[in-house]
Amino acid sequence: MSDAPRWRDAVVVTDDQGLEVLADAASVAIRSLKRTSPGPRSDWTPSAIHDLIGAIEICPDEGVALDAVLAQLGDAVWRHGVVPGDPACVAHLHPPTLVAAVVTELAIAAANQSMDSWDQSPAATEVELHLMDWLAGQIGLPPAASGVMTSGGTASNVLAMTLARSWAAAKVDVDVLKQGLPSEAARWRILCSDQAHFSVQRAAAQLGLGRDAVVTIATVASGAMDVAALDSELGRLADAGLQVIAVVATAGTTDLGAIDPLTEIAERAREAGAWLHVDAAVAGAFLLSERLRPRLAGIDLADSVTIDFHKLWWQPFNASALVVADVARFDLLRVKSNYLDRGDELEGMVNLVGRSLDTSRRFDAAKVVATLRTLGRRCLAEMVERVVDLSTYAGAALSARPEFELLAAPSSVTCVFDAPGVDADGLRRVQQRLLARGEMVLGRTEIKGRPALKFTFMNPLSTPGDVDQLITMVADELRAL
Repeated sequence: MSDAPRWRDAVVVTDDQGLEVLADAASVAIRSLKRTSPGPRSDWTPSAIHDLIGAIEICPDEGVALDAVLAQLGDAVWRHGVVPGDPACVAHLHPPTLVAAVVTELAIAAANQSMDSWDQSPAATEVELHLMDWLAGQIGLPPAASGVMTSGGTASNVLAMTLARSWAAAKVDVDVLKQGLPSEAARWRILCSDQAHFSVQRAAAQLGLGRDAVVTIATVASGAMDVAALDSELGRLADAGLQVIAVVATAGTTDLGAIDPLTEIAERAREAGAWLHVDAAVAGAFLLSERLRPRLAGIDLADSVTIDFHKLWWQPFNASALVVADVARFDLLRVKSNYLDRGDELEGMVNLVGRSLDTSRRFDAAKVVATLRTLGRRCLAEMVERVVDLSTYAGAALSARPEFELLAAPSSVTCVFDAPGVDADGLRRVQQRLLARGEMVLGRTEIKGRPALKFTFMNPLSTPGDVDQLITMVADELRAL
């Protein structure tokens, strides 16, 4: 065998030569990101992009120089992708990313720690645990709290409902992971608002309870759960002999950004003997701000909390977390294995696979910690406050114009509105024309059957002037109808 195989420089090696190779390649990759046209996306049609990407030979017999491959990615992919940092990219909870997190991503990939077992990620495991302890403290959970990183809000919510289901089964002496659902499960119900994320229904389906086990509670005009409606539904379910095993409160709904009345919901969940989960994927970042934190009053009463770092913490996808008030609850999930999580580890070793629905998992906690340490609480709080204020400003500006009507006053970073006299098809055409021309990535949704458009402000570099320009662009497009 050759002492110097031709793939020597293709493998990440952390000696001087290997790091130099990696640095040179990283520099080329960075240059491939350079924007060549204005706007949040190019004006190429879906079919043109399809043909462009389809012309790429995925795996040639002989490799192509990395410089050429990266340049083609720049010309064909990044050029025609969405630019989250553009002020006109306002459709989704899709953030621009932070330098500290992006450069740490390179180190995460190169070091390639696998977060399933301590022997594959000793220091990395301790970093993730340390971050979870800090996060639990910010939420106000008791000292026994801890958590685990996940791939996103959906994964965090599904994990929370998995724990809630196992907890309910344990109350009737059933190990649901081993024995399956008990007969009592036919009577189990999960409550959430009619504006809660669809991942609650997805979790019920995946857990064998079925989507019909999720009972939605009416909301008030702001989009927050109506406590009176919750009380009425709890009474109805009790009279029908049904058992509420979990209540999901939302802190920042996807469309209206509404925050449910967490304290009141926690009281009802406790009285019902139900697990309380707070989906704070959106508004969890309010914990950083002294001004915004009071909006999350009652979050410390939760049994579990979802926090998405790849929303208002400006992390690259993926980075979410589920924090549980009592770390011992994760034992409801644990399945020991002969090769990985044996149960006979040395004192102090934690195998995070026992807390996760994943096995192999990236060390995403590193980029979060790098960001928190680099920017600090005050700076991050100001960034969160900035985008919330942009949404408030947009709401006032839209309300001042007769051609628009707000569906609800902004509660977070989203601003949902329609145009009186314009039907759903008209709103669709406005949104799709702006998208097709590459001028704006505008949100479109429906609230309780009412079609609407949506601004989502995720860019802390945007200004009120940018907001005014967005409103003018939508108004111009409406007139063009």
